[in-house]
Amino acid sequence: MKHKILLTFVIIISGCASNSGVVSIGEDTYMVSRQAATGFSGSGTLKAEAFSEATAHCKKMGKTMQVVSTYEAQPPYVFANFPKAEVQFMCLDKGDNELARPKLKKTADTVVEVKSETRVLSEPNSEADMYSELIKLNDLLTKGIISESEFDQLKQKILSK
Repeated sequence: MKHKILLTFVIIISGCASNSGVVSIGEDTYMVSRQAATGFSGSGTLKAEAFSEATAHCKKMGKTMQVVSTYEAQPPYVFANFPKAEVQFMCLDKGDNELARPKLKKTADTVVEVKSETRVLSEPNSEADMYSELIKLNDLLTKGIISESEFDQLKQKILSK
């Protein structure tokens, strides 16, 4: 009797898990989502399954999968906020220029607010200071905080002193 109740409970809980399948959200752009039925499983497996389904969908069309964005529900997994993973992707022809675009980037965890013309760099008064400022400037470029054109402008400013 206990086994029948447990089996029934497991079947009911299993039925709550959801898989969206591949859903078109734009031209050559799709989404796949997976959600667990309980909070006891992680989202890693769900995300891997979503990626596999996305890749298989594009392969079936003879195209290459390009990830646009991903999303994972964050703990605590209570009140129906169960582990969930979503992948948005494009199915592109092998030679498509879109495949050359930058891949996913981490969202910035620091916000820089510029209120007026403020000095980003200190006045370099020696060759060592100039070198140090150029290293800092390159670091800002590498982290995506400044653009290539801003980098070039500031670099010229440092070098002209």
